[in-house]
Amino acid sequence: MEHYFRQREPTIFNRNNVSEVSDVFRQFIDEVKGEIEAWSQRGSGWVVEGILDAFVNVSRYQPLRGGSYIILPEKLKNKKVIINVKNRDNQCLRWALRAALFPATVGENPARLSSYPTEDGLNFTGIDFPTPVKQIDKLEKQNPNLAINVFGWEKESVIVHRLGEKDGNVPRINLMLIEDGEKSHYTYVRRLSALLHGQSKHGGVKHFCERCLHGYKTAELLERHKPECMGQLKRPTRTELPKEDENKVRFKNHHKQMKAPFVVYADFESLIRKIRGCAKENQVTIKTEVHEPSGFSYVIVRSDGQTHSPYGYRGEDAVYRFFMSLQNHEKAMRAELATPKPIVMTRKDWAKYKAATQFHICNESVVKAGRDAFGVYDPNTGYYCDQRHKRGSWA
Repeated sequence: MEHYFRQREPTIFNRNNVSEVSDVFRQFIDEVKGEIEAWSQRGSGWVVEGILDAFVNVSRYQPLRGGSYIILPEKLKNKKVIINVKNRDNQCLRWALRAALFPATVGENPARLSSYPTEDGLNFTGIDFPTPVKQIDKLEKQNPNLAINVFGWEKESVIVHRLGEKDGNVPRINLMLIEDGEKSHYTYVRRLSALLHGQSKHGGVKHFCERCLHGYKTAELLERHKPECMGQLKRPTRTELPKEDENKVRFKNHHKQMKAPFVVYADFESLIRKIRGCAKENQVTIKTEVHEPSGFSYVIVRSDGQTHSPYGYRGEDAVYRFFMSLQNHEKAMRAELATPKPIVMTRKDWAKYKAATQFHICNESVVKAGRDAFGVYDPNTGYYCDQRHKRGSWA
């Protein structure tokens, strides 16, 4: 049998972390040893004879990163909600953020560099230009007042590259990363609702949450959603208290309180044998003994207290004999249940039946239960038991 060990996630290296290559290889070797040891602990019986081959796949990583000015696609341009700053350097991310934080005054062209200040107060320490989308996480940490969403444009439709994970009280800055071949460019989205309009079949006005992108028909619904929103693909945090009549925890599995028609009490005996020569170098868990079933005994008790004689066996095939014997007795028990004794109602039983107002197990009202209520008796003896729900009986 052949088995393939694979690293779950790819690892990215650059000139700053080349020394970590050997650490990744050692970690992978430890994971393989852990898998092999896990098989042994589960008693699979597998034995690893050797590692046949090891393959290392290497490819050049080209992350999405913004650069100099690119003309907007025609459909995006027609939406008239994107400010595309015409920068000549590779700092388009910074210019897009300036367009969001320092809006151009009336009469100025928002696409020109001169419409924005060069002193923006943003901390770009350690951020590359052009900037990969992945580095925006670091940029947000260095600037507590920044929460950035990055969208993309693919096949004439808006896609999501990242959503800011900061609290909802931090205003979102929505950016659009457009691409032209190997070049890409950050732009600023002024109105998210206008950008996402047309993404759904709903033709009316929609108000979108900037944390999870869920759309609402009214601004009121959006405002009610905001305090509960945890971000995309996460559950809301709204706390819903139970209603007045449903604020108590009650036991519901009443059928598990009923006396079973038959109960089997079984016991096994085992021989404890030593395992020699199983310890391996650097193995955390070592097996020293194995339990080999050598015999069993069981007794069947009926609901009326009648017992069937104990059945026992001793031998190497004890487990097989146990199941075969139990299957034979199961047929006999099912045959008894198939021919139940007729019910025997005394005057006392009739009086108890007619006077019952509650089920004796769950204490619910017999009147409220209506057709769900019925009398139950022991099929082994024919004796009347009580009234209960249909769902509260094993029969």
